Amino acid sequence: MIKSLFFFFLAITSVLSAADRPNVLFIAVDDLRPELATYGAEVKTPNLDRLAASGVRFDRAYCQQAVCGASRLSLMGGLYPTKTGEQNFHVTDWRQRHPDLLTMNQHFQANGYRTLGTGKIYHGTNGGKIEGKNWDEWLDAGGEGYVLPESTAEMRRRQKANPEKDPKNFRGTTTESADVSDETYKDGARAVAAADKISELAAGDEAFFFAVGFTKPHLPFVAPKRYWDLYERDSFSMPVNRSWPPGYPDEARNMKAGEMSKYSDYEGNSPVDFSDELNKRLIHGYAACVSYTDANVGKVLDALDASGAAENTIVVFWGDHGWKLGDHSSWCKHTNFEVDTRVPLMMRVPGKESGATDALVELIDLYPTLCELTGLSIPDHLQGKSFVPLLSDLSGEHRSSAYSSYPHGKTMGHSIRMGDYRYTEWNDQKGKKTAKVLTDLVVDPGEESNLIRSENHTADLARARAELRKRVAEAKK
Repeated sequence: MIKSLFFFFLAITSVLSAADRPNVLFIAVDDLRPELATYGAEVKTPNLDRLAASGVRFDRAYCQQAVCGASRLSLMGGLYPTKTGEQNFHVTDWRQRHPDLLTMNQHFQANGYRTLGTGKIYHGTNGGKIEGKNWDEWLDAGGEGYVLPESTAEMRRRQKANPEKDPKNFRGTTTESADVSDETYKDGARAVAAADKISELAAGDEAFFFAVGFTKPHLPFVAPKRYWDLYERDSFSMPVNRSWPPGYPDEARNMKAGEMSKYSDYEGNSPVDFSDELNKRLIHGYAACVSYTDANVGKVLDALDASGAAENTIVVFWGDHGWKLGDHSSWCKHTNFEVDTRVPLMMRVPGKESGATDALVELIDLYPTLCELTGLSIPDHLQGKSFVPLLSDLSGEHRSSAYSSYPHGKTMGHSIRMGDYRYTEWNDQKGKKTAKVLTDLVVDPGEESNLIRSENHTADLARARAELRKRVAEAKK
């Protein structure tokens, strides 16, 4: 009876004016793995813990590719990177290659929503230029990247010494702690601008879709000193899973953490050369940035509550992919490991119960889910699957597996999380399998073992291989 009433409500919303539909506050965070207190991490995130307590926390949510540009385009466009071929870091000029792709913000705008954005939603923070007319308004909030001169001194010296090379290859320090206000840095400025805009939107009579993108904890780990002061550096230690599964291809492990290697205080030839001081400073900086982001999200949520619009606003909080903090003797993302592909995801829907679910969901599922919740039609091209039924039964199932992929040179890695296992295959350009790995993540949560030759896991391997073949074929359709 409850379920039928719910779908009756959705049918009614489809014929209501846009002003009568629920708003959507769509909060994105860059490079954030589920490193939040609500997920069991030892970081201070009171605002996100509050959001989780008032909504639904998804404990097994996965991105479709562990890199910013590809993941975000997949989520906003509703297609797997395997389908679009948009699988590089930046997916630059993707709109030229896919001029007819109906994006999420475009669809909401076409159905009477006022669409606004700020910060990092697609790759980069110039979303107003990327999607142009498909945003009614784009907020450029300002703010600083670095504050301290010493953070950029070596960067400027190296850029001057190498004028023939791309200056983006020479960056500042990996961390900065400056005794400044939250609003000094870019994310803090965005939080203030977003909070002010929510107050304005709530006073109007249009339903809104407001996408707010925060960049921290993306490198460099830059945050006001007071967030660093929340932690004692000596309390941090490197993860125990410094190894990797036997047979995992070297080129697919991101051994040098290439993104990090562009920063001026990178040590040696690869992360195995990092000093204990650098390792601890990096982990400390990541925690400080997570707490800083938590505070910025808190300002936006407080503004929503104060505006009176919270009772009619769906709040979504998502991370674009996971991140290694020394796991597998590397850093950053760019691989198919569990730590790279698993993401934080929370959703608060007015009138829905709160709680947590361990059902498998994918970020690509957000587009159809939000369409269903707001009464919009679900575009035919979407490859995701609405998880609205989960919001009424958190103990239910949604997917049998979660699929991700990642290209490394001439090798394409396809990976699934299925039950207790992660299974990954790499294929060369002719489709020939070059390597495969099966890991039981209950027994080996750090993902350092390979069970493909285990007689006790023959059936598990067969099921995983069949499921992966099915998922790859579906993604390419």
